[in-house]
Amino acid sequence: MERVVDGRLSTLAQIEPGTRIEKVMASIRQRIASRSLVPGARLPSVRGLAKAMQVSTSTVVEAYDRLVADGTISSRPGSGFFVAGPLAPLSLADIEPRLDRAVDPLWVSRQALDEGSVLAKPGCGWLPASWMPEEAMRRAIRGLARADAALLTDYASPMGLLPLRQLLSRRLADHGVQAGASQIMLTDSGTQAIDLLCRFLLQPGDTVIVDDPCYFNFHALLRAHRVRAIGVPYTPTGPDLPIF
Repeated sequence: MERVVDGRLSTLAQIEPGTRIEKVMASIRQRIASRSLVPGARLPSVRGLAKAMQVSTSTVVEAYDRLVADGTISSRPGSGFFVAGPLAPLSLADIEPRLDRAVDPLWVSRQALDEGSVLAKPGCGWLPASWMPEEAMRRAIRGLARADAALLTDYASPMGLLPLRQLLSRRLADHGVQAGASQIMLTDSGTQAIDLLCRFLLQPGDTVIVDDPCYFNFHALLRAHRVRAIGVPYTPTGPDLPIF
């Protein structure tokens, strides 16, 4: 007995222990949690799901009826069953790979946040403490402590520190890029910047072309946003686009 997970089939027995009805319900809930099914999305037909999971249609009917009763899905006579309620919080555990891979970007991300310092963490996004200008940082923190109370307690501009944005504007102009300070927004990290781009410019199911190799966090974010990534070999002269 099988179900579809991230475009692949896995056995029904791998979902969780319980009756066949409970396993069908768990399969639907997992697809909602992983955002394969979003609010308003139409669920597979009773016959279609029964065939895919190799169970009887009565099993699927009962599972759907129970999901309707607990508010997970809704029934529209003549149209079928649809996901109800607000968008579920994204669960990375529900979308991580089920099979071994040469590189699992979500696993690498989690390892980078491990507190241990025994192993090197390539691609983690920050420098070793011994590389940092410790004394300069301490001086800056002492100077900040003597600043006005408003600087210490109030929210800053959502766009980021104005003097830094003005500096970036001038540096960009040196490279022929005309961007005023009001057109620049600072982020806490490159990962946050990529995440914002994904949130505002992409929809689940979109296709994105990325460099290959590519920053592993970028791959993890694209997968979290349910985007299909296509790698383009990166050569000494740039992306190898003629392969398309």
